[in-house]
Amino acid sequence: MAICLSIFIIGTPFGFIFFEETEEALLPNLKQIKEKILTESKSQTALNIFFNNLIVSLILLAGGTFIILPFFIMFTNGFLVGFIIKLLLEKNLGLIFFIKGIILHSVFELPAIFISAAMGIRIGLSYLTRDNKRRVSRVSQRIREAAVIYLLVVIPLLLIAAFVEAFISAELVM
Repeated sequence: MAICLSIFIIGTPFGFIFFEETEEALLPNLKQIKEKILTESKSQTALNIFFNNLIVSLILLAGGTFIILPFFIMFTNGFLVGFIIKLLLEKNLGLIFFIKGIILHSVFELPAIFISAAMGIRIGLSYLTRDNKRRVSRVSQRIREAAVIYLLVVIPLLLIAAFVEAFISAELVM
């Protein structure tokens, strides 16, 4: 998890620094998300956020076996945070707006995402043993552990994060 967090943190200044170069590509997507949030019910928005984050977490879990995919997704998420910070500063909305709009639900969402990535990487690393008998046992054990943690920790965190984002964070910034 520390590695995933580090990659996320490394991505953040890149999003800030390369704001102008990526603004044209990213702003239409952010506007589209905002419009969708404004036209849907809060419950529908929460469910959409939950399922989107659920898909990302499953990609991280399954893709983690290839080890590099979680690093790319963590970097990209960090990049987006840096981009949004720069966007808010450009619009003179400041750090308080960022805290109200992102931090509250991120307390639940980011640990879930980091856990998913870390579990996927852990499964991937368990493939790297020379003993085939031990490999199968180790991979199976890691998959079982990941399934339990995913069901008991990741899914509830993502559900809480989605409803906090739709019902609280959205209200604080509107």
